[in-house]
Amino acid sequence: MAASRFRPIILAAVGPAGSAGLAGPAANSGGAVTDMNGRRIALDVTDAFVIPVYRTLSLATEAQVRAWELFTAQRDAADFASLRAAYHAVCDAWARAQIVRTGPITLFLRYERFAYWPEARNVTQRTLDALLDGQNPEDLTAENLANNAVAAQGLTALERLLYDGDPAAALTTPGADGTWRSQVGLGIARNLNRIAHEVLAGWTDADGMRAMIEADRGWAGLFADGAEAARLLLTDLVTAFGLMHDLKLLPVMGESVDVARPRMAEAWRSNRSTRDLALNLEAAREMERAFARTVIPSRRDRIDVVFDAAMVAVAALPDDLGEAAADPVRRTGVENARAAIKLLQLEIAEVLPAELGITLGFNALDGD
Repeated sequence: MAASRFRPIILAAVGPAGSAGLAGPAANSGGAVTDMNGRRIALDVTDAFVIPVYRTLSLATEAQVRAWELFTAQRDAADFASLRAAYHAVCDAWARAQIVRTGPITLFLRYERFAYWPEARNVTQRTLDALLDGQNPEDLTAENLANNAVAAQGLTALERLLYDGDPAAALTTPGADGTWRSQVGLGIARNLNRIAHEVLAGWTDADGMRAMIEADRGWAGLFADGAEAARLLLTDLVTAFGLMHDLKLLPVMGESVDVARPRMAEAWRSNRSTRDLALNLEAAREMERAFARTVIPSRRDRIDVVFDAAMVAVAALPDDLGEAAADPVRRTGVENARAAIKLLQLEIAEVLPAELGITLGFNALDGD
């Protein structure tokens, strides 16, 4: 068998809650939250939001594996549409889980491996091409995927298999090339399923993150006790708006309509850019409500007003977010969504930490 051309791509190290442009909080910045109150808050958010979104993600990745297994078993009579439907279900689930950057998802580059975005210098295409050209089954083993090129093993690579060129013909063409391409799709689907289940287990196992929060103990060196876990999770919530604003909107918009970059939009090939943004916002609202259970009604109402405005602005966006940013007529709607999300981030950062007695990680407002 020929030597593999599929090679690792080394990424810069990231903190427990961060990736490029969205670094995590300082390890010991502390906070005013009491130990017992912090533990309760962290458990509320874990049980009401975090574990449910990872359960949904695990179920979606399982279904995607089944879709690819059926497809590869009968390529000549396979249902290509089922692969896209399964992909979109996983993307929907990921868009909700994407705002959580604390916990098992931060270990072993799982966050980046699940969806390597934003990407630099078209690295996903280059590494996927190497994987396809190599036709080496060893490249698709769990161990090799876990240790090799991050960009070619997640949703970003799967989108290219399902949307670039004539994907249905490429996946069903007779012969070695079509067979191998479908095996690569199946390998990526299985990898996503492994990551989703590893993360869920990391939260729910007897010695997992939830159990350690309940016991007011640390976990995997990411936090020391329940109070610190609450701080990390609240930082995740505030940073989620930075994900939406700083990574999903600003680079696409550019400084003006003349320098907008539509293809910087997340998942533009599968026309998911606006949907992913809307699901991020919906998930952030659910997470915020888990935090705000003990916040006085007048303060909750204040957050709700700003949240409603942001959701209206995002709901008004067209599906082709990137193209809208480059359109002098439609760009106003994108700017309205950007401004509403930024205002919401500032509102959450002002109200919740003060009401809950939690100090945010120092990079939660990165980009201001």
